[in-house]
Amino acid sequence: MRAIAFNGKFRAGRHNGVSRVAERLIREVDTLLAAMPAAARPPVHVIVPANCPPLAPLRVIGVETDSRPASQAWEQCRLPRLARGRLLVNLANLAPVLHRPKVTMLHDAQFFRADCSYPWRQRIGYRWLVPWMARTSRRVLTISAFAREDLGRHRAIGAGQGDIVHNGADHILEVAPRPGALAEIGLEPGGYLLLFGSIKAYKNNAVVFAALAGTPDGLRPLVVVGPGEVALRAAGLAPPPGTVFVGGCDDATLRALYEGAWALLFPSRTEGFGLPPVEAMLCGCPVVAAPCGAVPEVCGAAALMADPDDPASWRAQIAALDDPIARDALVEAGHERAALYTWAEAGRRLLDLLLAAAR
Repeated sequence: MRAIAFNGKFRAGRHNGVSRVAERLIREVDTLLAAMPAAARPPVHVIVPANCPPLAPLRVIGVETDSRPASQAWEQCRLPRLARGRLLVNLANLAPVLHRPKVTMLHDAQFFRADCSYPWRQRIGYRWLVPWMARTSRRVLTISAFAREDLGRHRAIGAGQGDIVHNGADHILEVAPRPGALAEIGLEPGGYLLLFGSIKAYKNNAVVFAALAGTPDGLRPLVVVGPGEVALRAAGLAPPPGTVFVGGCDDATLRALYEGAWALLFPSRTEGFGLPPVEAMLCGCPVVAAPCGAVPEVCGAAALMADPDDPASWRAQIAALDDPIARDALVEAGHERAALYTWAEAGRRLLDLLLAAAR
């Protein structure tokens, strides 16, 4: 069986959702490999550029730290030499086109959209590079059936390409909610609505802000995670009066916010997976979402759906949660649905695909 190397460039730069997925999947694969007889598992390493934060300790996967720092040239030119002869696994959207064999995970096709808010050079680079990476990959992985169809629609991947490895969400249950988090912010359990703020147009925060403009009678105030009021207004958005901005949150604070929220509002026009609704459902928080992207696929009937262009639809779905029987049923359905998405299952799926490719 061919040796396996993970592309560790995701450790460089800003820690985001894609890099978090890559790191967690490597941890899950490491756990599964450790349970296999030594003679049955291939040699596996992560190749990391210089000056990156260390990975969490791994049991059997080795870490090779290069002497040169991360860059596009490092990934496209130096990494293929470091990984020569091995199956190179790229879990963070980009891969060296000259290295074969490889496996590449593409999380979404947002860079093809005019409202993606990516810099134009990045959009052009991705549109040129991603199809080339896919054509030169032994396997292409993605995170939902919607993402696979969307990548195919834009001809980023070929017909028949795209093995699905869903994200997990149970990391949110691995840390206890931070005691006193709500009180520090001045919030009461059940007394607010939760939104992940974003200046990106496709995240569609505007429809929620319009729905809650003036805080209509009977609607709770809004709590925004992420960008503050200044950044949102600079992007042309108008958060309603009384909005509470909590900035970036660690998992302990985020779990407390989920557990105390009356509902999570998720108006995005497109998502490759849509992790916050699944995290919220695991924490017993009802979800009102736009029926766009992978959200209907991932959430099923366990979330209420509101028109992405109609503020009145959002007010109506939020008001529907005032019925205690309907609310309890939605919370129970959310628990059942979200329990399907575990990192252990994602790791098993990934390892099966990698071992098949390594053979």
